[in-house]
Amino acid sequence: MAGIGTALQIGRSALAAYQAAITITGQNIANVGNPDYTRQTGRLEALYGGTGAGIAPGLGVRLANLQRHVDNAIEARLRLALGARSGAELTYETLNRVEALYNELTEYDLSSQLGEFFKGLADLQTDPLESTARQLVISNADAIIRTLQRQRSGLLEQVNDLNEATQAATKNANALVEEIARLNALIVNTEAQSVGGSAALRDRRDSLLRQLGELIDVQTREQENGVVNVYIGSEPLVDFDRTRGLTTQTVLEDGLERVSVRFADNNGTVVLRSGRLAATVTARDVHLGGQLQKLDQLARALIYEINRVQTSGRGLVGFTSVTGTYAAGSATAALNSSAAALPFPVQTGTFFVHLREKTSGQVVTRMIKVDLDGLNGDDTSLSNLATALAAVPHLDAALTADNRLVLTAADGYEISFSEDTSGVLAALGVGTFFKGVDATTIAVQDAIRNDPRLIATSRDGTPGDGSNAGRMAAVGDQPSSLLGNLSILDFHEALVSGLAVDARSAATEHAAADAVYSSLLAQRESISGVSLDEETINLTKFERSFQGASRYLSVVDSLLDEVLALVSAG
Repeated sequence: MAGIGTALQIGRSALAAYQAAITITGQNIANVGNPDYTRQTGRLEALYGGTGAGIAPGLGVRLANLQRHVDNAIEARLRLALGARSGAELTYETLNRVEALYNELTEYDLSSQLGEFFKGLADLQTDPLESTARQLVISNADAIIRTLQRQRSGLLEQVNDLNEATQAATKNANALVEEIARLNALIVNTEAQSVGGSAALRDRRDSLLRQLGELIDVQTREQENGVVNVYIGSEPLVDFDRTRGLTTQTVLEDGLERVSVRFADNNGTVVLRSGRLAATVTARDVHLGGQLQKLDQLARALIYEINRVQTSGRGLVGFTSVTGTYAAGSATAALNSSAAALPFPVQTGTFFVHLREKTSGQVVTRMIKVDLDGLNGDDTSLSNLATALAAVPHLDAALTADNRLVLTAADGYEISFSEDTSGVLAALGVGTFFKGVDATTIAVQDAIRNDPRLIATSRDGTPGDGSNAGRMAAVGDQPSSLLGNLSILDFHEALVSGLAVDARSAATEHAAADAVYSSLLAQRESISGVSLDEETINLTKFERSFQGASRYLSVVDSLLDEVLALVSAG
């Protein structure tokens, strides 16, 4: 009877084992369309022991364990590839938006408007008495101003969008790490109760890790108990069922609000190396921040270089009173010092101030020296300059409470300037064409807008002389110290062409990252994906095995009946 018992055990174990194998195959087939599913197989193992007719063939078969077909190295590379692809996509989209904002190669682009502005000044050189030409110069300047401000406003809008995207992505990442920590504990508890029972939970955790890797470059370390600890660089993020959490902090840097990613437990900075969050921060700080800086630099150079020439010439009329646009930080500090903090450079040089009596046309001219050589402790300050100007006949010079220069001509006189080699008038905003210091604040001076005759077209004060307008027209092609010795037109061309190169590079990087991701995804599918053909073969094999075990048990049952009949007969 012992042999019969062994035979029954063999059949029973086979039925149970192949029924379980069929169930596993069914689970694979059911999840063939699930991209996060990892293919499972059961490992069959022979049971030892049992005797019959003096031999011990074994006690049948059992399903020893449930195996998930996963390659952790490929999973880690896939997370990195996801992050790289997502980051490259965001960079590409950001640069495309900037290109669309600049709207180059149209009649409304900044290149065309700069060209029209300098062309208008060249036309004014030919006919400086033409009032329409003077109005056109102001109109062309307004077009440049509107475009610069529109572009800067558009860039700031994108910066704000990326700040919001950083906050949203960080919130999403924090939710992912909390769920990963929860799954760690659940997996440990589930596996303590049944072999392979946590497969679905592990699939869910792997999916969350891929989603997290798309946002932040993370590393994982799996422990013997099935727990996965998560790190950002060398900093732990998830430890078993505990997480440090992620949050954001908004700071003001260089006039821009910037959202940074922090650890929630100690507000420590999260170092972002790759992934969508890193690309978001880079796009904001490097690409958009760089474009904002270049636009401001371009506007600043345009303001300064045009004002330098404007204050070195004379218009059809002069000023009865003029107040400087820019205040000095200190009235007693040298004009080129950090204490004076003027927005534009000043150097040793001279300029001429002219007081013209309107009735007689007689002109009083004085040369004003600006000494900034740093010798003898007598460098020119704003206070010194006001004193020197106050000594000019028919001219009153004073300072406002916030240290701006105010010049007022005596009744019946008007003020004009010429040949400023020091740049002090442009730096103080006295008699200038533009006001402002960057793309946000640039504007045409109110005095010029109200009376275009103040545009300094002449070098010597002769009404028909347009030579100074010619010098202003040439500003676009002349090197500027504020632009690294590039001209205004060349600087803008470099800005636009550099953006185009960056956009093409981002497109190439995105295509390459997508190819790497697709390759890794195919590798993962070859290991972890479900093949219907393979599962169909397995299903047929296990079905036949189950049928064979059933037939075997039928034979054993018949033998048992015969044995019992013999025993009864005896």
